[in-house]
Amino acid sequence: MATTQLNARVPEELAEQVRAAAARAGMSIGDYVSDVLAADQAAASGSPALREARAQMHALAAYKKWKASGGSEEGAMDMSEVFGT
Repeated sequence: MATTQLNARVPEELAEQVRAAAARAGMSIGDYVSDVLAADQAAASGSPALREARAQMHALAAYKKWKASGGSEEGAMDMSEVFGT
């Protein structure tokens, strides 16, 4: 399989978490990141339950980033309103 290189800038804390997770899995960082991206893409085209779980994971990550930047929760929807659960 042909491969290509992707470059991304991530917060140092995330980089440390990824390095640690790759080490725990006994994988290179590149292989670990590739597996995570492949799993995300598989979930994107998977069953409705997988797509919902993926959407919730991405929403939570976006929420944490937004809160860390000082975002307000006033008037915000909760997860059940977003996902209709």
